[in-house]
Amino acid sequence: MNQISIVIFMFFVGSLIALQGSVNSALGKFLEHPLHAAIFSFGLGLVALLIASLCLKTGLPTTAKIFSAPKVILIGGLLGAVFVTSVILCVPKVGVANVVMAALCGQIVLSLILDHFGVFGAAARPIDLKRLAGALFVIIGVILVSLPRTR
Repeated sequence: MNQISIVIFMFFVGSLIALQGSVNSALGKFLEHPLHAAIFSFGLGLVALLIASLCLKTGLPTTAKIFSAPKVILIGGLLGAVFVTSVILCVPKVGVANVVMAALCGQIVLSLILDHFGVFGAAARPIDLKRLAGALFVIIGVILVSLPRTR
């Protein structure tokens, strides 16, 4: 897959975050607690990943392999749990668009920093004027979309 194809693919995958926020928020209301919705969401995701792993015949890593990894790179699931639970809590209060837009701003800022320093073994991609300007335009757009409607 070339870079343009990956970006187009991720555009569509990224749109699922808004859908996930709406669905999980509705599930939280239905189950009467946001943590119950997050537990079910992650449980269903785990089942889907196990089925994919079986179908693709990837196998599972040994516990020794997992626990030999640097501890800091094992927190992805915890970060996901914080994100999903926060979305479930915040969507009913400020709406899907505002939650996704605010999360997007945070992702843009931190992703530039992580890229700049090449964190967790990724290739370093320094922050330059072009990347900074692009990020600022996106953030300005996010802020404009998130502002309250005026009449």
